[in-house]
Parts: sequence; structure tokens; C-alpha cells
Amino acid sequence: MRPENYDAVLCDLDGCLVSGAVVLPGAQDLLRRAGGRLTILTNNSTDTPTSLSNRLSGMGLAVPPDRIVLAGTAAVDHLAAQPGVRVRLFGSAVLQGYASASGLTLVKEGPTHVLLAKDTSFSFGDLHEVISLLSSGVCLVVANPDVSYPGPDGLPVPETGSCLAAVLSILPDLSYEVIGKPEPRLYEAALRRYPGPTGRVLAIGDNPLTDAEGARRLGFDFILVGPQAFSWTDVDRYLSELL
Repeated sequence: MRPENYDAVLCDLDGCLVSGAVVLPGAQDLLRRAGGRLTILTNNSTDTPTSLSNRLSGMGLAVPPDRIVLAGTAAVDHLAAQPGVRVRLFGSAVLQGYASASGLTLVKEGPTHVLLAKDTSFSFGDLHEVISLLSSGVCLVVANPDVSYPGPDGLPVPETGSCLAAVLSILPDLSYEVIGKPEPRLYEAALRRYPGPTGRVLAIGDNPLTDAEGARRLGFDFILVGPQAFSWTDVDRYLSELL
């Protein structure tokens, strides 16, 4: 499964290309080999394409914003396209700014939707507010279901799914909408950016529950890397075995 043989290569970020501020083995080589076929497709719900592109550039990885698709900004775009939506957003300052610039109406009183993204300041009081809003009929949109991603010290870093798990521990029968992987919406958003047909798609990721499951649902070829992989511990090992 050579990246050169595909119309589109959709690669996860954390655990595949980087871990925190560390560039992982094979990342540079994959960007070189995939070229314009590669899109970073990530459940990241903190950054915007521009902020992530700038951060990666500082790490020596040149990926333009139009080749980055993130669950957080995709969730904002999804809600901003709906008329009359008023959103209570739990997320980073960067995502809050992106939402405001997108024309999304952000409120603290009388929302129609709660948008749950990675929020490092999420507190017991925030959890109580979310439960109160959802119990009154407000709709829940979740940027991604990941409970964590691998940190550079080997410890898992909490993600949006950990906040969702807290909500579901109190409202176990709650219905909600997920934007990120493994749901198809994020993949479809990425493929719409390619100018030509994308008949052959390769997905690369480190999470069997989101990356692998999303690729399976859409019939894409898939490469699992990282500690949960049987064959390839990192992207470099995958690429070296293609030689």
C-alpha cells in the first residue's frame, strides 16, 4: 500500500506524525512521498487549520491550512451552516475565535445546541451546566469521541471524549451527534477538497476505534501504526517495509 498509488492519503496527526512537540519517525518522509495527495485528518478539536499549520511549520513540517481538516472546526462549520442556531461552546480560545469569525452565534443563555470540544478548563460547574442544558432539551454536538491521545511522555492526554464520558455517566441514554472520526462527515469534508476523483483512498491512523473504524465504514485501505499495531510501530517502519 504505497502512498504514491492513491488519489488521497488521509493521515491522522497525534500518534502518527507528531506527539506533542516531537516529530515522529517517518513523518517527513510521508509528507514527501504523498505530496499533494496527503491531507491531515484529525480529531483535534483545539486548533484551526491555520494555527495547526503554523505550529507544524515551527516543527519543520510544511502542511498548508487547506490540507488540514479538524473535527473541532468541522463541527463549528456544521453548526454555522444551520439557520437560527445558538451555541454554548465548551472549547479552546482558538476554537471560540474561529466560531465567532465563522458567524456562529455563541451564547451562555438560551442555546439551541451545546458544542463539546477539548476544553482544558472544563470543570465540575461546566459539567453541571451541560447536564442542565441537555436535560432541558438542548441538542448536543460532540467534536470527537476520543477519550485521549498519546502524549510525548507515553501518558494519555485527555480529549473531548473524556468530557463526553462524564456527561454520559449521568445521562446514559442521551442522543447526540458526533462530527469527528469514525463518523463519515470528517472524511467527506476532506475528500471534497481534492480537485479530481478520489477513487483510491488510503487512511493512516493509530486508533483502532476511530481511525480504523472510520476507514472500514467507508471502504478505504487502512494502515494502523503505533503501540496498538501488530506490524508497524510508527510511520517510518511502514514506509521502510515498502522498499
